[in-house]
Amino acid sequence: MNDKIILISDFFIDDFVGGAALNDEEIYKTLNHHYDVKKIKSRYLYPGFIQENLDSFFIISNFFGITPEIRDLIQKKCKYILYCHDYKFVQHTNPAVFRDFIVPPNQLINKEFHHGSQQIICQTSFQKDIYDKNLNTHEKTINFSGNLWSEESLDLLEAHSSAVKNGRAVVIESPYPQKGTEFSMNLCKAEKWNFDVIADPDYKSFLNKLSKYSKLVFHPATPETCCRLVLEAKMMNLEVVTNNLVGACYEPWFSQDGKELIKTMRNKKVDLVNIIRKIRGSLK
Repeated sequence: MNDKIILISDFFIDDFVGGAALNDEEIYKTLNHHYDVKKIKSRYLYPGFIQENLDSFFIISNFFGITPEIRDLIQKKCKYILYCHDYKFVQHTNPAVFRDFIVPPNQLINKEFHHGSQQIICQTSFQKDIYDKNLNTHEKTINFSGNLWSEESLDLLEAHSSAVKNGRAVVIESPYPQKGTEFSMNLCKAEKWNFDVIADPDYKSFLNKLSKYSKLVFHPATPETCCRLVLEAKMMNLEVVTNNLVGACYEPWFSQDGKELIKTMRNKKVDLVNIIRKIRGSLK
């Protein structure tokens, strides 16, 4: 196996800035210090590209854009791992609609693609448990236990960790019902908490706004694999009021706040390199 890593995803940060894209950009930058890493969007994959890179190591993030033909070729010919941002073993990616998160067997998808991977990297033990009981992947799944941020973003979060709080709760505006904005607003009203609903497409501006609040109220309706929003709030020393669908809540570092939690997340880049080295070493 050569030193080349192919990072595949449906979208990268030049498409839009979302949590998965930001995390994948840090995978790319972090591993590029140690390997020859190339990014390619799933929609641009073609058989010849796969054949030309059979001796490379593939890291596959979001993959709904990979055609069945290419997916089968990767599964048969390539060494690859899956870095999971959601639950791509069910079409709507929401196992919470089923009891105990267990998807009926006739609704499971991409089973062979998951089982054909060398490892499946989950972001929390919560996500890992959902994968394992649906796909019986106990021997393949790894709990990464966190997310990745750029050093610039972590520096910004650290600067905001000392922001003066306004004593108010905050709810994040979202057009997606699964983010639970209405439920969180109703909870604030029922508890008689003074609150605001905020949104800002600019990441730095959003963090600046969020840092001034005392309490984040966030109640998703789908299982959050980790939840960058919750971690960012805690890194800026906000209290977090949420439900049992946030994967971060199950990790040992969830009791941390502020600079302590920021330090923990800074070290995740080292963890990523060590995981990739171990997996690649087992393939030689």
